[in-house]
Amino acid sequence: MPGFRRWGKSKFKKNPESSFKLLAAVLVITLYLLIKEFSNPTVRTSKAPAFGARIQYADWNGTDVADEEKAAKVRSAMKHTFWRYRENAWGYDDIKPVSGGNSTTRNGWGAFIVDSATTLALMGLWNELALSVEHMVAIDFTTAVDLVDPFETTIRYLGGLLSLVDLSDAGMIPENVVTVEARDMLLKQAVTLANSLAPAYDTPTGMPWPRVDFSLSEGVPDPPSIYIKHPEKPRFENPVIGPARIGSSILENRVLTRLTGNPVYARNSTLAWAPLVWNKWITPWEGMVDAPVDIVTGEPVGRQQHWDGGHDSYYEYLVKITLLAPPSDKYLGDYKKRFLDAAYSLRANLATRSASAPDHAMQHLFIGRQDAEWYLNRQGHLACFAPGTILLGSKFYDEPYLRTFALALLEGCHHTYTSTPSKIGPEAWSWIPKFGFEDPIYVPQTDRQKKEWKKNGFWSTDAHYKGRPEYVESVFYAWRITGDPRYRSWAWEAFSAMEKYCKAPYGYAQLADVFRPKATEWSDNEEKRWIDEQESFWAAETLKYLYLTFSDTDTASLDRWVFSTEGHLFRMIR
Repeated sequence: MPGFRRWGKSKFKKNPESSFKLLAAVLVITLYLLIKEFSNPTVRTSKAPAFGARIQYADWNGTDVADEEKAAKVRSAMKHTFWRYRENAWGYDDIKPVSGGNSTTRNGWGAFIVDSATTLALMGLWNELALSVEHMVAIDFTTAVDLVDPFETTIRYLGGLLSLVDLSDAGMIPENVVTVEARDMLLKQAVTLANSLAPAYDTPTGMPWPRVDFSLSEGVPDPPSIYIKHPEKPRFENPVIGPARIGSSILENRVLTRLTGNPVYARNSTLAWAPLVWNKWITPWEGMVDAPVDIVTGEPVGRQQHWDGGHDSYYEYLVKITLLAPPSDKYLGDYKKRFLDAAYSLRANLATRSASAPDHAMQHLFIGRQDAEWYLNRQGHLACFAPGTILLGSKFYDEPYLRTFALALLEGCHHTYTSTPSKIGPEAWSWIPKFGFEDPIYVPQTDRQKKEWKKNGFWSTDAHYKGRPEYVESVFYAWRITGDPRYRSWAWEAFSAMEKYCKAPYGYAQLADVFRPKATEWSDNEEKRWIDEQESFWAAETLKYLYLTFSDTDTASLDRWVFSTEGHLFRMIR
């Protein structure tokens, strides 16, 4: 050791010029690394930041650990879902879970593969994820089967690609599964897709066209098939869309701008929802928008206000952009005010308690719709996203009244699940409002509806279950934000029911009737209890939220990650 010290000392003493050369080299290398760091803000890190916001419950006292047994059950369900698809429908958008057939419903790029990849990553299913990434980097996003829906494509494909890049950059995926080269190819794919979708925003208002024709590189109206499938859909002089389609691209495009440094994506998505956020039209309630909206003039052509399907994710993205965007964003105050106004308007005007029924005295809080002067006492399963989103906003904005409201809404959604023989809630239902509506629009008509209302205090207007995630999504938020173990129990009840009644030979089928889930109840053909469809959101959202409810609470923490409306998670950069 003395010799070492003398050697080091003598070298610098004998040749001081060498020390300056070495110092200069170190400075040059350091400067190069700094330039590289700041020119590419997506360098992998071994660990995500400690927190970006204080959202999750903090006083766990040991209850935040994973429920390994239940998490493993959900993981097994995902493996069944993935491998039956892999073996029978690989490369197609969807698998038919009963027959093993396939379908192309999302332009033929393999919607299931892209949409499910982030769930595979969170579950640590690395072999499956590697297969998915191999497919994803080879997709040609410049051509498409049929016209492209910019809304569905953004939330399923673009969101899935970008989320996988964010997970990789945060060090949550092994580098041998998503290599540096694969990560860069995924981002390149996202850029290609976003550029192909760009004609959607080429309108006088910036609101997107209903469809994009990739062969012509231009936005186009709804195809005739939409009106054949939905003959009740009104026709207008110009194309019209709902708030969800207008305002549900800002998260994905803001992330793309962050990852690429190109401001055009954030600009397009901000301009798209600007007519809603800074609404110049007189509306009856603060924060709520009238719809549908003419994409050419920006004028509402209807007077519908609600948080159900077609409107839902616009309100969801108002609060989530305030979590995702950096605090320097000058519009955060506008987004926050718009969300709070809308949430309190929902609470004051559209939420109604169900009246007691002959065999069910308890009252439940549901949210209806407004159409011009008519209050429609009907709620869809899609609207069960609202409890989770409002609870998220109540915590971030410190709004205790919204917390109470959100948990009451979640109890209402929970009641629709526990009231059916399958223990799964229906696609849509109605109730008799207790106050303010002596002559409600909807009342039970058939013997079945009267029986359901008498027993449960509501009746189904659409008894399907389509594999939807919204209820378990809100249960996940409730667990992570309140720490109340009842929500884990609710999630397990829902998953157990899905496992029992939806699991089919080639995946998880939709239910034809949540009140008749058993094969023995369909004597003419027991498979009629199933609908031979499995949407990609089953893997992207439903199984993901269930798994995260039973995982360690630090996995995809709400303090560090923001979930898109399709369940894809993006890093907070705060």
